[in-house]
Amino acid sequence: MDVKDVTVLFFDGDESLVMKRAVLRGLPNHSGGRVRLPEHFRDGKVIVAVLEGEVKVLSLAGDRF
Repeated sequence: MDVKDVTVLFFDGDESLVMKRAVLRGLPNHSGGRVRLPEHFRDGKVIVAVLEGEVKVLSLAGDRF
């Protein structure tokens, strides 16, 4: 099975005005090129984007709030 590393941009339920990022490695690549984020990671988060690979984020919404 093919695996992918992804960068996830999300809002956490506790700090809804501060966008965060996380890099998840070795996720199974399902049909259509999509990965499924683990339930324990998704819990309590609002996922904004899932990007392929490790992405260097220069600025996030809420960084200067």
